[in-house]
Amino acid sequence: MRRVRYDSPGGPLFMEEAPVPEPAAGELLVRCEAIGVTLPVVRKVTEAAEPVALGGEIAGEVVAVGEGVSRFRLGDRVTGLCFGHGYADFAPLLETMASPVPDDASAVDAVALVRSGLVALGAL
Repeated sequence: MRRVRYDSPGGPLFMEEAPVPEPAAGELLVRCEAIGVTLPVVRKVTEAAEPVALGGEIAGEVVAVGEGVSRFRLGDRVTGLCFGHGYADFAPLLETMASPVPDDASAVDAVALVRSGLVALGAL
């Protein structure tokens, strides 16, 4: 699979080949259809003391589930905040951070609502 990485703060981003991860207990493995680009990710790339995994908002289809997952199954469309390598073809997503994506919603719309939607809800 393809995954984005960087080697040094402020340095360029690279596309690399990496193995498809296995979901851990309580995780979903999502085939990413849309990924958010947010200020926290930009700050990580430009300000982190050393390279870190680029996570963030993702949306896509569940292709595997880890032990103990009960709310989602293979083929479900989900969105959520990924703390691992989210800038990839496949990304791990904690079940507790996942939300279903309605059939009539696009993955791009779902990603836009993950963090921004939570901020708006909190403001209300």
